[in-house]
Amino acid sequence: MNGPTGEVIIGLGRYTKCVSAADYSNPGSFGLDFGPGGLGKDGCDYLLGRKMVCLGGTRCAIGTIIHIEPVGYHKPFPENLDNDFCINLLLFPHEVEEFTSKDKLINWNQVTSDGVQGELIAEQPNMPTPREPSATPTPYTVTYLFGDGAPKPYEAKEDKTEALLEETKQDAAGMKRLPIPVLHGEFEGSRIFMVCKALEPFFDIITGGPGAGACRNTIGKIPLIGGLICTIVETIIALALAPFMAAAAAAAWAAAGALDEAFITGPVARRVQLGDPVIITGRWVWDGGHSGWNELHAVYTLQKIVLPTSATAGFPKDEANAFVDRWCRLVMAAPPPIGTSSTGLFALTPEQEENRERQRRPENGWVFHPAIDGCRPADNDDDEEGPVIR
Repeated sequence: MNGPTGEVIIGLGRYTKCVSAADYSNPGSFGLDFGPGGLGKDGCDYLLGRKMVCLGGTRCAIGTIIHIEPVGYHKPFPENLDNDFCINLLLFPHEVEEFTSKDKLINWNQVTSDGVQGELIAEQPNMPTPREPSATPTPYTVTYLFGDGAPKPYEAKEDKTEALLEETKQDAAGMKRLPIPVLHGEFEGSRIFMVCKALEPFFDIITGGPGAGACRNTIGKIPLIGGLICTIVETIIALALAPFMAAAAAAAWAAAGALDEAFITGPVARRVQLGDPVIITGRWVWDGGHSGWNELHAVYTLQKIVLPTSATAGFPKDEANAFVDRWCRLVMAAPPPIGTSSTGLFALTPEQEENRERQRRPENGWVFHPAIDGCRPADNDDDEEGPVIR
């Protein structure tokens, strides 16, 4: 039977927000405009509330997990302040084996033009300049190695000389490394939020109050020298507070790691694996933190799914769309399971609220089977069948 199967995995991390394209701006830099305190405030605001552009609310996607990025993946300190757990999804109905080009844009166009789910990773018009601008589109891709058994994710060695030697041997053996376009999905961790909250009082002390602070609102307005004076003052105060800030940040860092491993990202990481076909929901955004790409951030739910197969070469577009439309429509209307830790934490959509109300009705409160312990609505005649929803 095709369709979702097994438990609904809830992404509890909801620490960020997205903004309109007009409200996006890249982080500032140390200098006349920002001292240490102002720079810290701006950095936290960027990471938690300004880095992502909203593309269209909550979206659903179906595909296969072809790559997993564990917490801290390729992130040295201090970049590992971001402790999200990420999956990379090859969108249905595509398969890894269908890609043949070494050009990531050719492979990307193969997905974006499919008329099924390609829109989710297609280039968006009128996006702002990202933090790391590029002259060409930069889709999110995963490198796969072909020619050494079944295709598999390829991770280059960190040492450049060793990586070059390995890849030279692969080329000589006729192997290929191809970029596979994916939908990037992030289950949010709490570390950025908790560290920023721990440092917020110190940033206010350094700047002389909330927002830009007293210095920037008074002396900082003096032409030419005002900003420099405030930056110098902030730096002196920041140096004095540095030991206390380091201790507060370290405590928040450790607390976030323990919390996430036990309750937030850890439970998700332990339930998914490479090759899982899944259906996920999440906030659809454009992430400008690097070169700019579409993703689901945060991922709200994940459920394993049985994908359909086709007897014809390739998968007919109309059949693929029918499958995606049906299951995404149903999953998007399903509220979190009653009794889970997510119940009541997040606002429900109107469709979810309607179904939650139906679930609360006595006639839908059966335990074994509606034929055994279900009941009919009180206002129904004895010969009417009441709706039974589980």
